[in-house]
Amino acid sequence: MKYGTLFAIFLLGLAVMFSGCVQSPQSTDDTEKGTIKFGLPPWPGVTVKSNVVKVILEEQGYNVELNQLDAGITYAKLADGDLDVSLAGWLPTTHEEYWTQYGNQLEMVHVNVGKTALGLAVPTYTYEAGIQSITDLNGNEELFDGKIIGIEPGAGIMSNTEKAIDSYSLSGYELQSSSTPAMMAELARAINEDENIVVTVWEPHSVFFKFDIKMLDDPEKVYGDGDKVYTIARTDFKDDYPEVYEFFQKFEVDPSVQSEWIYKYSDEGMDPEEVAEEWVANNPELVENWTSHMN
Repeated sequence: MKYGTLFAIFLLGLAVMFSGCVQSPQSTDDTEKGTIKFGLPPWPGVTVKSNVVKVILEEQGYNVELNQLDAGITYAKLADGDLDVSLAGWLPTTHEEYWTQYGNQLEMVHVNVGKTALGLAVPTYTYEAGIQSITDLNGNEELFDGKIIGIEPGAGIMSNTEKAIDSYSLSGYELQSSSTPAMMAELARAINEDENIVVTVWEPHSVFFKFDIKMLDDPEKVYGDGDKVYTIARTDFKDDYPEVYEFFQKFEVDPSVQSEWIYKYSDEGMDPEEVAEEWVANNPELVENWTSHMN
């Protein structure tokens, strides 16, 4: 009995030890700080920027969920509380319509890109031939086959362009929705064939690095004087994730940095998470400034 009892105790001890080993991964789940749900339109800049924040927050113990959605749906889901945050709040002009509809249920946490521009652009050879303002499009429909090449239908720049068509009486033009990559491909094709084309563009964007193009003047200021890009959160996000909220109050990047991210992702074909991991690894001091309160 004595040896049988000792052997039973030994087996029980092994079982406890083994149970502890197999359960250890669960302890990681117990220490997670929560899941932050991002909404991001399918634009290169915010795609990489959101991945940069994902890398940083996951290093701090958070789960991060990236949801690629049209801009309007992103705002609606933020207002409903289905999403937590978006880094793509182009205000006051581009997303004015969405902010008017949902702004009382949202918060502008901080500017994450301080200077932007958006509007219509043409190849430099078209610009030098005399098409230098949106007003110059009038009467020159044949040069552009009556088309303005746009991006995703839910993007704010698309609704602004619809307003521009009305404001500048461009009744002979049709705004064609597509996607950002499709717009870039059509622009590349037109320039390679020395054709005239007018496209919706914004800055920061790699399009200005890749192609020789000029932004058209906008005397009616339909596209505004240049937006800032805000981090937008649901109203109670601060209470649920105070240290992440404080991180977003610090998080801001130079337009040239975001343009570099866009170029690596859109033009060099790097995976956005790879771009993010590389940048975070190469900029420890800046990341530390953003996260010092979290350590």
